[in-house]
Amino acid sequence: MTLIQSLILGLVQAISEFLPISSDGHLNLFQHFFKLTPSLDFDIFLHAATFISVIFFFRHQIKYFWDNLKYIIVGSIPAALVGILLKDQIESLAGAPQLLPFFFLLTGILVFSTKFIPAKNKSLNYLSAFVIGIFQALAILPGVSRSGCTIFSALLLGLSPQAAFNFSFSLFIPATAGAILLSAKDIVSSNFITLNNILTFIITSIAGVFILSAFQKITINRKFWYFGVYVIILALSLFFIL
Repeated sequence: MTLIQSLILGLVQAISEFLPISSDGHLNLFQHFFKLTPSLDFDIFLHAATFISVIFFFRHQIKYFWDNLKYIIVGSIPAALVGILLKDQIESLAGAPQLLPFFFLLTGILVFSTKFIPAKNKSLNYLSAFVIGIFQALAILPGVSRSGCTIFSALLLGLSPQAAFNFSFSLFIPATAGAILLSAKDIVSSNFITLNNILTFIITSIAGVFILSAFQKITINRKFWYFGVYVIILALSLFFIL
């Protein structure tokens, strides 16, 4: 992989990790067009960069995390179980680009449908946290957006856009930390720690902070559904391209 390819993939990760368009799906798509073999370990390496972005962005929200820790734990259970039990199957799906249009289409439909969900302001509870966690587990499939699924389900369950945004990325932290820990040995043994990748890691982390800030404003202003139009068009196009 060249430095240019690595940087492009890093920027794709920074943009698509936080926007509801699926980072795994876009990474697999770009690797396919670059004629690179999709690598779950490389994807997780880039996820580690955007993990740093989230930690930095939410550095002043310690009280929110502490107050909602019990819900974050409950919401993290489904993705943890799927990640541990189905890691090999997920990696095989990452190497099947022909499935991406179907998964992208699912993302697009969920995200676009938020346009028709009326604004509410219900409180988070154990049941809603677990349901949102189930939707997060769906995002292990490449092309299914994690933020798309979690924010869609949170809005559907009556959370406000701000609460949906905050809880979505609260769940991101343990889910990504767990994926990094599970793949840490493979990442180190696969020689990912190169000068090119370190540069990509830094740029991805910085870009992620700006994207996350912009996405927060978009979500609060209830323009989240716009991304559904893009993903549906992308999915329909890929049925003919792939």
